[in-house]
Amino acid sequence: MKSRIAVVVASHGEVDTPSVRAYYENMKVIFAHVSEIMPISRVARVLIPIVGAVVQARKSKASGYVSPMNRISAAQTKRIAEKLQRLNSTEFEFEVFNAYETTPPYAHDVLRSLKDRDGVVALVMNPMESAFSCGAMCRFALREFGDKAYGKLRVVTGLYKNQALMNLYADHVFAHVQDGGENGGLIVALHGTVLSDSKGAPVQFHNGYAENLALFSLLRATLERDARNRFERIEPAYLNHQVGGKWTEPTLAQTIASFKRAGIERAYLFAAGYFADNSETHGNAQATLKKAGFKQAIYIPCVNDSEEFAALMAKEILEAARKLAARQALMKLAER
Repeated sequence: MKSRIAVVVASHGEVDTPSVRAYYENMKVIFAHVSEIMPISRVARVLIPIVGAVVQARKSKASGYVSPMNRISAAQTKRIAEKLQRLNSTEFEFEVFNAYETTPPYAHDVLRSLKDRDGVVALVMNPMESAFSCGAMCRFALREFGDKAYGKLRVVTGLYKNQALMNLYADHVFAHVQDGGENGGLIVALHGTVLSDSKGAPVQFHNGYAENLALFSLLRATLERDARNRFERIEPAYLNHQVGGKWTEPTLAQTIASFKRAGIERAYLFAAGYFADNSETHGNAQATLKKAGFKQAIYIPCVNDSEEFAALMAKEILEAARKLAARQALMKLAER
């Protein structure tokens, strides 16, 4: 008999029906999650979502911008489910669920509904690993499954150092560049993270900085040894937020300035730290690049719902399910 494995494809989630209420609910959940990791005052947790929701709703109305993230994430989940079915596993019967950490359907609610499954594999749609991403799924699992969580859930890990993903990234990048990037430079955008608090003390939680460095190093090496590569420079740029202390550098503005000083005239930007276009990439980063004054500014979309990406994620899910089954078998032996 096949094991019944639920697959939760969990994305961060962004508001896709802009309104004050939608932004308020989104920000309230974000600050509730973040406050489990970083010290945030109760006053800030109450006031910032209220003020932020009004500000963000006005910005959305003025710009007309609506994040495509949730729509893309749902399409990714559907395509991954199709790829899993084509693998024709003789070991597992997969059921795939789309979920978000900060917008409905909430990942913790989805996990709660899966207690009767033989196991759960969580795919966090973020190549980085930190307390805010794969760590969040483990906290949700501990909350919902209690002391059975270790034998119930496995998170797909190691994507930031996955050579197959870097090869896919390289194919994706070169499919979008002209002349292999000759006389141009590539900005590799990564999700920023907090390095130290407002007093300069290093953060004590898993912030994902080492994983960011590893991903960029592996991707740059993969691109540089590719025969298609003509980039003069390949540099990182962190897309940061503005709260919590000192964030990662170089920022996008700093990398753009560096390219300008180096005489780069054709600038490409690829957000390798994200699997789906969203307000940070498709919105802010692309707009910043376009306004930078390069002769050519080319934004390369995230991998989004590509067939190749879905196929790779399906293989990673299958491998995670096998590791979960092996863990469960060892736990049963230990109980005897």
